[in-house]
Amino acid sequence: MIVIRGAEVYNPSQGNVAQLRDLWIDGERIIDPPPVPTDVQEIDGRGKIIAPAGVEIHTHVAGYPLNAARRFMLIEGSEPHTLIPSPDEAASLYLQMGYTTIFDAASSPLFARATIKDLDHLSGVDRGTYTLMGDHTLLIENLVKNDLSAVRDILAWLIHVSGGYAVKLVNPGGGLAWKAGKQAPDLDSPLGMGNLTQREIIRTIVKIVNDLGLPHPVHLHACKLGEPGNFSSFCETIRALEGQHAHLCHIQFFCYGKDDSGGFTSQAEQVAQTLESFPQITCDVGQIMFGSAMAVSADTSALSLLHQHSKQPWISRQVECEGGNNILPLQYKAKDLTSSVQWATGLELLLRFPDPTRMFLTTDHPNGAPFTAYPQIIAWLMNSSARQEILKQMHPKIRERSGLADIEREYSLGEIFAMTSYGPAKALGLQDRGHLDPGALADIRCYTKRDDIKAMFEKPAWVMRRGEIVIENGKQIKQQSGNTLITRPAWDETRLPYIRAELADHLSFPVDQYALGDSSIPDVLEVPCTSTTS
Repeated sequence: MIVIRGAEVYNPSQGNVAQLRDLWIDGERIIDPPPVPTDVQEIDGRGKIIAPAGVEIHTHVAGYPLNAARRFMLIEGSEPHTLIPSPDEAASLYLQMGYTTIFDAASSPLFARATIKDLDHLSGVDRGTYTLMGDHTLLIENLVKNDLSAVRDILAWLIHVSGGYAVKLVNPGGGLAWKAGKQAPDLDSPLGMGNLTQREIIRTIVKIVNDLGLPHPVHLHACKLGEPGNFSSFCETIRALEGQHAHLCHIQFFCYGKDDSGGFTSQAEQVAQTLESFPQITCDVGQIMFGSAMAVSADTSALSLLHQHSKQPWISRQVECEGGNNILPLQYKAKDLTSSVQWATGLELLLRFPDPTRMFLTTDHPNGAPFTAYPQIIAWLMNSSARQEILKQMHPKIRERSGLADIEREYSLGEIFAMTSYGPAKALGLQDRGHLDPGALADIRCYTKRDDIKAMFEKPAWVMRRGEIVIENGKQIKQQSGNTLITRPAWDETRLPYIRAELADHLSFPVDQYALGDSSIPDVLEVPCTSTTS
């Protein structure tokens, strides 16, 4: 039994204000203070800040695209670990920042074995992945036929055979349109597959996922990524969800207006106001930072346009029966007006949106910046003067294109912990973490109070996972394994012969080698679905 004495305890499930109190732990769990404690190990918490460990809802650290990006960087003569660390390095860096749960945001079923192998190397943290489905041929064909029973079973089967946790839609239908040489879709134009539109794909899949009771709703990457003027389409996508639960990812890339010359402006205020009206939706920001980044995305049409604009070499691998995997190097520059607007838009979103349990800090690593930039971003959120100073380094027209300079709000520590722990855990359906209530996992980060917020968040005094301190003063002192979190939604297994027969018409290899095949998932932990309709 452990007691942390006299700490400033932030428990975001109970609000954003700290309490000066003791925190009790028995084994892997937080407990109520015992009436007669015995065999107690005391940890001095005086002058310390205690909070639940971080939960990463959207990053890219596993699977084929990351391995391709590392090869790309070696060809370019870069140091790959500075931007795209190995899975082992990524897990260590996350732990050092106080994160104990990590979700990779996009896994192709075809490359599921590579993803699961990489997840197993994210040692010492719990981890999972979202399964890409927005361009899966079997799903699209049955959506065209309006056979929703088949769509439901195929979707659930794909989660099973890919070792996935949730459904990921990336510009749904866009990959198939690109392969067919058609224009990238908007929300309501026919995709050239019957009368099917992107709106119909999104609305149908979102409802099916929610009916299946997956712990995390559809994780949606919308259309028109990175295009000036795309905010209006994005707001219509929000409305198209029709009250259903969903998570919208890296939304900074969808919050742009367009001035008379076609240049980027921030429409963060309009998007934030729209999101406020839909409390069933959560989102993450995808904040950019100035310097090198790497686009790693299944959105082939968007990256194709970016490749044409940037003139940079890229890797684009189109996947049998699915969409594609694409890698493109990026540079964000403070003196470049577009980059400045993108940077300001992300911060504006976070500062304008009032509820930190619904909008979360991410960098869409490595698309916007490395995840190791979180401490710096937190420091900006908590200090308006620091934001004013960095704005002076931007393109001089940034104040005309963004309202960031006029925002005085400063995040409190409690809001930071709500945004990086409780909110993401709740959105992921993980009730056992992200808070410090009795029964929660003893995944905890501890900070020594400092005026330098960036330095404080870069190096917690210690990090505890499952009741054991694993990081102390930035160094790992305890090795643990961690679990791969999966879901297994219900489906009609008599559908399997049909699925196998249909796949056989699209694949160039035996169906039994698709996805994980006969491979098993090490250290697996199933998070139950809550469907009442199956």
